[in-house]
Amino acid sequence: MSVIQPGIFLIMHRFPHCRDIVRHRFLNSESFQSICKDYHICSEALEYWANSEHENAPDRHREYLTLLYEMESDIFQNLNKEPSNSITSRKK
Repeated sequence: MSVIQPGIFLIMHRFPHCRDIVRHRFLNSESFQSICKDYHICSEALEYWANSEHENAPDRHREYLTLLYEMESDIFQNLNKEPSNSITSRKK
């Protein structure tokens, strides 16, 4: 069994209406586990650059913010695709 990645909790927090789907995808998809890990790494980098006083910090912060938004869009699409495109469809 896989180790629970911190990224899954970040994604559940970001998409609270999809918690059951996130949990299901995480337990059944290695690629979704990888997405969770990448999301966590990106979130940490975003926080780092937000707090950095380095002269390039504003540019890096914008880059990671853009990347995070793109990842969230991909995650949202992943959560809404078949086979578990809704919580109710899995309860039937």
